[in-house]
Amino acid sequence: MYGRRSNFRPIIITAIVMAAAVGVLIAVNLLAKKPKQPKETEAAKKSVLIYKSTDGSVEYDKDLLDNETDTDLLLNVQPTEMVTLIVHPITGKYFDSLSINATGDISESYSYLVNDADGDNKRINFVMPDADVIVNLKFTDKETEVKQPTQETKSLDTEADEMVETPETNPYGLTIHGLTASILQSYNGQFDDQSFLQQLGDQLHISSVKSEYQGVTDVTFSEKEYQGEKDEDKVYHYIYFNNDPRWEALASYYTKDKTYLFTEVEPESETSQSETADPNSASQQDSGNAAGAGSSGSYSSGGSSSGNGYTGGSFYTTPEVTTSFDIMQVSTVFLKYVGGQDRFYSEAFNYVLKKGMTGEIVGTMSSYEISTDENKATFSISLSTGGSISGTYSKTDDAFTFEGP
Repeated sequence: MYGRRSNFRPIIITAIVMAAAVGVLIAVNLLAKKPKQPKETEAAKKSVLIYKSTDGSVEYDKDLLDNETDTDLLLNVQPTEMVTLIVHPITGKYFDSLSINATGDISESYSYLVNDADGDNKRINFVMPDADVIVNLKFTDKETEVKQPTQETKSLDTEADEMVETPETNPYGLTIHGLTASILQSYNGQFDDQSFLQQLGDQLHISSVKSEYQGVTDVTFSEKEYQGEKDEDKVYHYIYFNNDPRWEALASYYTKDKTYLFTEVEPESETSQSETADPNSASQQDSGNAAGAGSSGSYSSGGSSSGNGYTGGSFYTTPEVTTSFDIMQVSTVFLKYVGGQDRFYSEAFNYVLKKGMTGEIVGTMSSYEISTDENKATFSISLSTGGSISGTYSKTDDAFTFEGP
């Protein structure tokens, strides 16, 4: 008689399968309970809240959109990323201005650039700060800009032709070219095109017939990288004028004071390109170079005199003698401290006349020193006729004193 053997193999396989299933369920349950970690890129992004207007629409990068309602747009942008918005005014309106403020502190504002797009549309660029921001747009009626007719007989068609859609706002009529996202980012959101152009025109005396920069209309940021010594609180970029890369200057931006210093670049001297002047520095020695530290290049001017003293112009003449006095390499920092270009040249020219000097005299400012503690500036001017003139300007008394030659 044969005994019957039991087959346990199916039972063992079933037990293994059930154990594996239980293990999978436990693992899934543990993963479900584990909190999700936010993506680093998403956590680093900041929000741009744009309030909509019935006077126009806003075009933006759709990849940045987080949410949209009937009243506003919400974009998510990484800090330091360039944000571009295209503003489309409706018929009868034009874009006037905008404001960009920190959501957490409305008193904190950020700079931006506005450029023409197609038609009446405007392109707005700003560098995303490391903070949530609110953007408000403002539009204005075109009708407010219609010129009034000089005669009652003017037709409606003539009035329409005289409409000014976008008034010129750039200081000195200057136009900026060559701005890129990397250039704007280097200013850490502080770049203001209007302030840049205003200070450029002021320092280079663009509106003055005495300045070699009088005919400048276009300013271009150069692609050439600044290789000189750098201070942490300054931003350096080369610029050039009227689309001529050979006519260049160095724009040094002081981030603490939010001011610019423009220094002419001499092509024959690479060392002079790296020299800039601090408006609060105590001493600057400018000797030999055509554009030394703090100099904006060569300025020339003079004055004419009659019985009533300085009257402007370039020379003093009588039936017997003629006197002209030009001063080269005068620092714009120095001129600003002593009361301006015209004031300094007037005082220096009157001193030359007082000394009885005649002929065509050329002076070169070889050095100057500004002492903010003593509230004064001292300077030295080398003369083409030999010798030099030394002088002092007292900020307290607002007066010049001269000595020599």
